[in-house]
Amino acid sequence: MPRALLTSLGIGLFLVGGGVLAVAGLPTEIPMGLFVLWTACAGAAFVVAGRRERVQVGPRSVRWYVFAGVGDVALAGAALSVAVPDLLASARPAVSVVSDPLGGLLGVLALACVGLGCVHGAGHREIGPGR
Repeated sequence: MPRALLTSLGIGLFLVGGGVLAVAGLPTEIPMGLFVLWTACAGAAFVVAGRRERVQVGPRSVRWYVFAGVGDVALAGAALSVAVPDLLASARPAVSVVSDPLGGLLGVLALACVGLGCVHGAGHREIGPGR
């Protein structure tokens, strides 16, 4: 996937978070507040991953795919923040974010695993041009 698409994804996530704030106002419920916070963090991480090859953080130089992994983990946190109340509710809510909360939880865990793999550099080893 071209890295420029990560910038578009990040901007889209900012628009989702901003749209939630514009339509519903400041969140009064903790899950919705966490959703907006995690979505904004994911958007910021994806924009950085799409725009910069490396970012200097203190004495270290952090590669773009680490920010993409952080964005994946933050996106999983956003989905988890609205899926957990559905899993814990004794009565089914009238509107659910996912049709099957257990399936949504498995999807969130898969996204988090992919993100953590990117943060640790799995699959993104530097290979010289001669290899």
